[in-house]
Amino acid sequence: MNFFKKHLGFIVLTIILASLDIYHKEFFFTIFLLYGLIIKFFLSDSLGEKLRKMLMITVWTAFLIATFLFYYSNHHFPRGPMFDTGDVVCQNDGRGPCAEEYIEDPRYLDIPEWAKFFKRSDGKVLWLGLLFAGIVVSKKKGEEESN
Repeated sequence: MNFFKKHLGFIVLTIILASLDIYHKEFFFTIFLLYGLIIKFFLSDSLGEKLRKMLMITVWTAFLIATFLFYYSNHHFPRGPMFDTGDVVCQNDGRGPCAEEYIEDPRYLDIPEWAKFFKRSDGKVLWLGLLFAGIVVSKKKGEEESN
């Protein structure tokens, strides 16, 4: 019973995210849950200093590789057709020049699948996730207690 009291928030969150996955028929929320568990593990005291350092090097290396692949795929491969999203984007908090928003569709380009992944927004999500994980893993044990 003490286990359920200790982890009640996590259990409720897991049920909500699993329900959303079933409702939307996709795995985004499960991936989000797993990412949260990995971050929680990175912040736990169960990690030794040597393992934390190895994870830090691994995550930052993956971040640098993702950054290179993101840059390379967007600057050295052909561009796909641009489609209007129907949204109007304004600069300067809505006061500045406004223009319609266009996105690139790389589905029919003759480029590798990894380049299509980085051209879509999926690559940005991976890049931001690795950045956040790198910041979390780089945090020292003493800093966690003082904050």
